[in-house]
Amino acid sequence: MTNTRAMVTLVVGERYSAIWRQVCEPNWQRYAEKYHLDLICLSQPLDTSKRAQERSAAWQKCLILSQDFAQRYEQVVWMDADIMINNRTAPNVVEGVPVEKVGAAQEFGLSHTEPKTARELLDRIREFWPHLRPMVHDTAREYYTAYGLPDDCDRVINTGVLVLSTRHHRALLEKVYYTYEEKRGREWNMEMRPLSYELNHAGLVHWIDSRFNLMWLPQKFLYYPFLLQPQIGSALPSRVKRKLRKLIGLDPLRTLHTACINAAFQRSYFFHVGALHIEEMSMIHQRAGSWRELRV
Repeated sequence: MTNTRAMVTLVVGERYSAIWRQVCEPNWQRYAEKYHLDLICLSQPLDTSKRAQERSAAWQKCLILSQDFAQRYEQVVWMDADIMINNRTAPNVVEGVPVEKVGAAQEFGLSHTEPKTARELLDRIREFWPHLRPMVHDTAREYYTAYGLPDDCDRVINTGVLVLSTRHHRALLEKVYYTYEEKRGREWNMEMRPLSYELNHAGLVHWIDSRFNLMWLPQKFLYYPFLLQPQIGSALPSRVKRKLRKLIGLDPLRTLHTACINAAFQRSYFFHVGALHIEEMSMIHQRAGSWRELRV
């Protein structure tokens, strides 16, 4: 039977490609087979123009629906390449998403369903990363207007996971790609602000469970802030670390880090590690729980 839906990602560069092939591909393949999805990993940019090369490859998710392969599918699930799937618990992300709508999860720092936790997250970011205070926005409207977008939208999606339809959404995604320019600095979130604005403004968003795009960095700020403090690791003298490793056969700091990331992973369906933390993917295990399993 021919599948009518596909999971698609774009992986460029030797470093990211190696990590994705080794860690993500077998993980995603199990999910794809479980829910009858084709898995498509694009290894070359879809646009090689000078303009494309001067901005993040993240923008090119807006071009996937114009590719020949996309015409074969009723729905296409875009996934950023820095995601691990919790195959033990994750349901079918496409289930319940109307074909004319875009399935997407909210950006947690601007959550409209958990505003108290979102506020705590923003306060933690300001506390631990004071250099980013000017870029931390308290409302969705501020988030958009800072980019130069209109002040008429109260919802923000995280564009790392999108359930799309070629028939219904290609034109809007291409509009975003060709109309907007990237602002320098990752704090501007590449394509996310204009794409989120246009999808929400058009009334196209079907909200999916936030666990389908659970970001690791907000989890760190909220529940494991000690991982953001390098002095925690440097507080132990090298000789103490060596003795601990010899005594229990583990690197205590790495073991703590691994335990934390696995605890967060178990709360997710799709665990979005983030490009800046992609090496941490190797710490994630489907059944973390014992010291032996956490020994990586």
